[in-house]
Amino acid sequence: MVAQSRRAIRSWALWTLTVPAFAVVVLVDLAAIGYGAHAFTDRPSWRGLDVVFALTVSALISVEGARRVESRRRRGGALHKDFAPAWMIAAALILHPALAILVAVLLRIWWRIRAGKCIPYRWAFSTAVHVLAVGAAHAVFVSARGLTGGNLGLVVSMVAGAIAYVVTDTLLCGLAISLIIPGSNRRETVGGLDDLCTDATAATFGCLLAAACLISPWFAFVAIPITLTAQRALLLGQLETEAQTDPKTSLTRVDWWRRRTEQMLRTSRNQHEPMAVLLLDIDHFKQVNDRHGHLVGDEALRAVATILRSAIRAKDVIGRFGGEEFVIALPDTGLDEATVTADRLRNAVANSPLAAMCAGVLDDPDLDPDTFHLTVSIGVAVYPADGTTVDDLLLRADRAMYAAKDAGRNRVRLAADTVPLPRLTASTQFSEHTEPLAPAQRPVR
Repeated sequence: MVAQSRRAIRSWALWTLTVPAFAVVVLVDLAAIGYGAHAFTDRPSWRGLDVVFALTVSALISVEGARRVESRRRRGGALHKDFAPAWMIAAALILHPALAILVAVLLRIWWRIRAGKCIPYRWAFSTAVHVLAVGAAHAVFVSARGLTGGNLGLVVSMVAGAIAYVVTDTLLCGLAISLIIPGSNRRETVGGLDDLCTDATAATFGCLLAAACLISPWFAFVAIPITLTAQRALLLGQLETEAQTDPKTSLTRVDWWRRRTEQMLRTSRNQHEPMAVLLLDIDHFKQVNDRHGHLVGDEALRAVATILRSAIRAKDVIGRFGGEEFVIALPDTGLDEATVTADRLRNAVANSPLAAMCAGVLDDPDLDPDTFHLTVSIGVAVYPADGTTVDDLLLRADRAMYAAKDAGRNRVRLAADTVPLPRLTASTQFSEHTEPLAPAQRPVR
């Protein structure tokens, strides 16, 4: 029995954390236990159990009703936002802290039962964060209520309590994520605009739910359809992102890249600034598929996409043009700077440990680091010298890229150094789903 307990403790993975992360997790857990113990010892009676029942059961029905939606939502990291906190916020605002904690813990226990496998210390930490957020919301609500009066004061106090809940949850979770996953950016720790909107919606709904439950606890069940509809709305942002993203490389699709680039080109034209377009093609990529198989080829494609994305500026727009080709728009960039950027990208791909990047996923012993290398050929076109439309720039960059291949590959060539091409007419402009040159016109790769 003792041996089993020791194995269970070691399996928690809590001991794999760094000292700062371990300290934060343990301190938050202990603080939640201490606050919960104090809240329950301070409980004079159990009045309000009907509200606990109504909030808990209606929350569980909402969670189960939204399970299919949640299974479709992308979980790209440790941070995940939904509307479950609304029920805990409502409990914190109208119940004694002990009963509000009871609602939060019951919901978390149900989540643990239905989730199946999870990392125990993370579940315990998340539960502790909710307990502390409930305490913060209740304390702020009571303090603000003591300073204000009337119906308006009640509204202000509820909003202040809901904000306290969201802030506590966001800060504690963000701190833990930044320590557990070093290198996490702001979006990965505290979330972006969409996450902020989700928090604001949960806080607002929590206030409305609390006000309704003051009239009758059974209003909690009336709120179930509202939460289910709101939960489905969370899919819209993800579906929009999926429609814009190439699934194999996680870069933007060419049609969305084109729309963004046309907007950037209009801005450059209005502000009389240059703009560059780079067209990149992986050299001899067919040999990778033939020699190692398409799975390794797909991993190599993803690796090159990752290298390129990490080597450009935040304002640059990169997309997958098709096959093993990539396209990058560089706003406010002239010929000299575009040439330097293209050469930096070429060197980044040529000098990257692609074998290690691919083998780390596929564990393929045939990926010899001494022989598995990829290079790219890059064509550069600059507005307005090489063209005044996106189609003009793509055509000139495409011709320059194949000039780089003719010169021996792993080269950068400028559209200005190639033979000028006639302007595109309406009948010859590229569509969003065609390549710049017909296959018969393109040289062998």
